[in-house]
Amino acid sequence: MNKKELTYEEKRKIVAEQFDDLIKSSPQLQKPESLKIIKKAFEKADSVHINQFRKTGLKLPYIVHPIAVAKIITTEMGLGKTTAAAALLHDTVEDSNGTYTVEDIRKEFGNDIAGIVDGVTKILEGFDPESTVQVETFKKFINSMSSDLRTAYVKIADRLHNLRTFEGISENSQMIKTAEAYDIYAPLAHLLGLYDIKKELEDLSFMYRMPFEYRRTKEKAEKYSEERIKYLTEISEKIKQDFPKNKFKYRIEITGRSLYRAWRITQTKKMPFKDIHNFNSVRIIITPMKSYSEKQQCYIAYSSLTDIFPARQHTFKDWITTPKSNGFQALIADIMYKGKWAEVQIMTEKMHLISTKGFASDCKNKHIDNVYRWVHSVKGILNNQDLTKKEILELIRPQHREIFALTPKGDVIKLPKDATVLDFAFQIHTDIGLHFQAAEVNGKIVSYNFKLKNADQVNIITSENAVPETAWIDALSSNRNKNLLRQYIRKQKKQKVEEGKKIYEKYKTEYKLNTTDFSKLKNKFHCDDDDELFYRLANGTIQEEDVAGIKIRRNVLGLFYNFLTSDKISSIKELAFNPKEKFIVKNLDNIELAKCCKPVAGDIAVVFRQNNNEFIIHRNECAQAKALNSTDGKNTAKVFWDLTEEIEFPAKIRFTGVDNTGLLADIIDVISKNHHINMTALQINVDKNTVSGTIELTVSSAEKLNSILKKIRKHKYIKKVYRIGPDSE
Repeated sequence: MNKKELTYEEKRKIVAEQFDDLIKSSPQLQKPESLKIIKKAFEKADSVHINQFRKTGLKLPYIVHPIAVAKIITTEMGLGKTTAAAALLHDTVEDSNGTYTVEDIRKEFGNDIAGIVDGVTKILEGFDPESTVQVETFKKFINSMSSDLRTAYVKIADRLHNLRTFEGISENSQMIKTAEAYDIYAPLAHLLGLYDIKKELEDLSFMYRMPFEYRRTKEKAEKYSEERIKYLTEISEKIKQDFPKNKFKYRIEITGRSLYRAWRITQTKKMPFKDIHNFNSVRIIITPMKSYSEKQQCYIAYSSLTDIFPARQHTFKDWITTPKSNGFQALIADIMYKGKWAEVQIMTEKMHLISTKGFASDCKNKHIDNVYRWVHSVKGILNNQDLTKKEILELIRPQHREIFALTPKGDVIKLPKDATVLDFAFQIHTDIGLHFQAAEVNGKIVSYNFKLKNADQVNIITSENAVPETAWIDALSSNRNKNLLRQYIRKQKKQKVEEGKKIYEKYKTEYKLNTTDFSKLKNKFHCDDDDELFYRLANGTIQEEDVAGIKIRRNVLGLFYNFLTSDKISSIKELAFNPKEKFIVKNLDNIELAKCCKPVAGDIAVVFRQNNNEFIIHRNECAQAKALNSTDGKNTAKVFWDLTEEIEFPAKIRFTGVDNTGLLADIIDVISKNHHINMTALQINVDKNTVSGTIELTVSSAEKLNSILKKIRKHKYIKKVYRIGPDSE
């Protein structure tokens, strides 16, 4: 049966009652100055929306929605008159068809209110109601939040009221709005500490998106709720009975998780609903007394609690000493009563207020600065338009569990559970993460993917020559850090691609390459696209001789002629070979360096002429060199190094030492401070108190390499260091 249509007078009466309720529900708004602003904002919003009606329920005047949003702002979020006035006005610019602007609001209400409304309006600009999850909405959200965080509160309150009054909305619109509620608004509510609102957004989204699972979970919650609440009430009464008198004032509440979170636990942990011991928890809320600090009083309460009930080992969490990133503070422990476990939370009234209404209720809360830093960090990441939808949405998904680790100076660094030393490096500073070389945890050298535990002390070792690798992404647990690294790698790849294009243009001119040659080159090296080929040219995995080889196969005689008439002929002439004379090496054209002994300029070395009139150089003491010299002496000559340009030669050293904090950092420091030696790879092994490792380098001469070895050898914790060569492996 259709509900009777309300008369105009009845609708206006409802509007008046709801506005009066808004004022009565908030003591802040009852102050004369606040009341004046709120009434003015209401009257303006009412006049703009006068001919507009809600699509849901009784088709009430649209103004009831801004009133409800303002009430959420004041009673559920703890904000004041400025944000409440902006909430009343938040749809006026969008719904006025250009007759009422942000500038009009600025003139009537000032910059703060106008700025918040402008931020909310910009989030809605270009909104496509037919699209799926709105990634663009999130981008606009972040831009608005970076100017004024209160924009986020208004938009979250707006979406919450919409979800509370969804009757009459099309199924398609419901799916879009609930998807955004889950992907964007609930995580942002978590970030702002709005736990109760976050839970409601998750549950409303759960109800519309997964109705069957929602009903099943709700039925289970109702089935076990009475028994569970009775059990927790008994615990509460026992606490009241046995807690010490006159030490502190307190009250007790029973709190609950969202249905969605409970359902997630049953899915991820394969756990029956009845076994979720902390679906409901006992919360002890302390009113601080002057004799002790808030932290001391919470610990006194915890001590008293464990005098009454046995506590489960390894479940105690101190979120007071190291608060969560969104400001949540409490002592949390599992206690045993009547053979079952129950979770108990201990916090002060102020901590409880922040845990329900977020830290906006405490204008001096330092975590507001943390949120602004996060917003500006994410805004910087979003400037990279290459991020996928999944990567963008990962930026705001909360890391539900946290650990803390310590710097060498004892500073606390908060990290998500399962964080690695690489996460730690990025958390300190992006540049430290990007130049990560190795790490020491509690004085022991570890690899980049080493997972940290609470209270680990971490020392990050960096190098200017370190190059981030794609494999690092999998070693990061923080979504923010993953995206920072992806962004950096993409940027570096773009630069390499541009560099590779220039290299190819040079070869194209030199070897007269055409489009067929280019395609053959791509096919030969299995390049998926042009950029992949350019990238590999720039990083050296495709060499000049590879490019020239394509041309040779197409036109051997033509290329040979071009080659002989080019300036490369001079290098070939200089390679005139006589086994009785020294072989002068001015460059490495047509010369290969033996991989078995890795000769470096300045080494005592011999050269061997091969059948194809190319040459290979070995160190003099190399076993293979000695064998070739005895069997094929006529193709052997001594090397005389006379390089016309500085060339980087690959080399490898091995060291063994006492596993001591700072050893690896000192070795890397010696290498990185020498401008003629670059470190390209590092492998470390730790066995009890001994550390050993190999370091791959590029070096311009044997003299410089020996100088480095001499400096490393002087370190008090080094037992042995040597160049890997013919007699060392």
